[in-house]
Amino acid sequence: MNILYTFNALTLLSRDGKYYARYDAGAHLPAMREDHITETEFRVAVERPENAGRMLFELQRRLIDSGVDPYASNID
Repeated sequence: MNILYTFNALTLLSRDGKYYARYDAGAHLPAMREDHITETEFRVAVERPENAGRMLFELQRRLIDSGVDPYASNID
């Protein structure tokens, strides 16, 4: 695992040639998640800090559309 970018509570990393976002998705309690993102999403997020929040919103919307609860931790 290589940490490529960190901004506030968002960490972008690579592992086995894929990109991942690690972040706290909880509202009132911590709920750490690590989700696969595309190379395009990675590049958008690191381009400017304000893009990182937009990338996370789009990621959470994609998780909801696929039936995954984006606010529940998926990290042990």
